[in-house]
Amino acid sequence: MPVRRERWRVEIERGDADAPRRGPDRLEPADRDIRPAAGTDGVLADPERRAAEHRMYRALVDRSYGAARDQWAEAVPELQAAWGKIKEKYGYEEREEPTPQADGGAWHGKGGRRLDAAQNEDIDRGYARIREAAERTIIPGLLSVEGEDPSRRLAGFDNRFKGEDRLKEKVADRIRSKGHTPEEALARIPDVVRCTYEFPETSYAVGVQKDLQRLEAKGFTQLERRNTWDDDQYKGINSRWQEPESGVMFEVQFHTQASLEAKELTHKAYERIRSITDQTPEADRETAELREFQRRVNSMIPIPPGVADLDDYPPGGNDG
Repeated sequence: MPVRRERWRVEIERGDADAPRRGPDRLEPADRDIRPAAGTDGVLADPERRAAEHRMYRALVDRSYGAARDQWAEAVPELQAAWGKIKEKYGYEEREEPTPQADGGAWHGKGGRRLDAAQNEDIDRGYARIREAAERTIIPGLLSVEGEDPSRRLAGFDNRFKGEDRLKEKVADRIRSKGHTPEEALARIPDVVRCTYEFPETSYAVGVQKDLQRLEAKGFTQLERRNTWDDDQYKGINSRWQEPESGVMFEVQFHTQASLEAKELTHKAYERIRSITDQTPEADRETAELREFQRRVNSMIPIPPGVADLDDYPPGGNDG
């Protein structure tokens, strides 16, 4: 029988898409099935020798990914400086939370967004219901899943609920653009409750598969899953779930340390791209520069082994 070795790769690019890659590359097809040489059957049949071979292989992989992580860490200050230059060039300011207005219970947000008193009350009531359901069932389930694997962690737990003002911005946008009622708009926002599991690169693919099974074992229903590790703007796996009793949806993201740091570094660029509505040469240039920044950041992330085998759910679907 052939000895099958896990497909793995690390991709490190610095700036230029045509620059040579650093770190281990993808195994060639001929290397994926490595048949034992003549006279080695006894070695492969010996459990101790086989375990030693496996330890040596894992050590090689861990060492290679350690170097890739070091290269990513060295690149982060340069990328942060690049973002600082973009912010200065286009005059971006840090996000300011809308200040509540004493206007008979109405809500006023950024960009002229507004909810009247009745709409605002509906959203407050719906948000409280979602939080209550999450604290009762969803959050304990997510924490229980975390406890089943000490090799990875639940990252950003303090941000497990979308901020109230940010939520109201999204609701106001849906009311304005799609004609939804406040209840309909709130029901279509899948990440009011969200969490992120962060894995080491070398255990990422297997760990994600196990966590998907654990979440289902907790009684949660998977609605959607998207693997964007081959995307040049965002790398990770995002999934949407539902707690059946309450009907509340929640989002679970699966990241490595580097991909999570890249997401946080590029988040403002992503928000700015989404907010640009002008169709002018200036707006096009700004969008192109922001996309190039996102591409540059994501090109430097070490790619976990086996991640290409994690399929989307449902197969063939698409976001949004």
